[in-house]
Amino acid sequence: MQIFKPLTLISIAALFLSACSYNAGFNSTYLPPEGITTKINERVLIVMSEQEQEWVYSGNPTSFTGGATTLTIPLGNITKQIAIEVFSRHFRSADSAKGLPTDSTYRIAVNPRVSHFEYAYNQLKNLGFAITPEIKLDLDVKMFDSLGKQVMQKTYSAGLRSGESYMVSGSPAEKINQTLHRALFELMENAAVDAVGALNSLPMTFAQ
Repeated sequence: MQIFKPLTLISIAALFLSACSYNAGFNSTYLPPEGITTKINERVLIVMSEQEQEWVYSGNPTSFTGGATTLTIPLGNITKQIAIEVFSRHFRSADSAKGLPTDSTYRIAVNPRVSHFEYAYNQLKNLGFAITPEIKLDLDVKMFDSLGKQVMQKTYSAGLRSGESYMVSGSPAEKINQTLHRALFELMENAAVDAVGALNSLPMTFAQ
């Protein structure tokens, strides 16, 4: 019995990661609550082409555990929604568009794009008794002034991020999705801080 029980736990954990396809999407409850911040009295435009907004990631984990499963996740829409949420916490408002602004309503426009994403179900980390969701994520961000001139380009890397370990889950994809939301939120926060700095270097060219 002392040998059977651990093996049973491993088997149960593996059972929920058998050959299946999982879907996940944007979930605002995965984001941290808004704190008390001083907002910049400016409007920012989140610019993503239709192709960028509709990009859907679909792939297998890099781990042996769950290797036969497929995760399908609308990374383009999640990136857009998190960008709007984060930048609206730092600026007076954050709007979205499929192209750069054609007037001076916005002094700065931001184009965020996830350039790299991979995930894993790490069972070895817990000696087989639990699974730790892990992701790697890179976020490319370009910023433009009101004339469409690029003023900044930077890649923000989350490195290896681990979520909360679990014994058994009927929704392993959501564990990955939650970890993704938290990491992408942090990277977008860094981009928003840089956007404030870039905005301060731009001339005042219109009446707000």
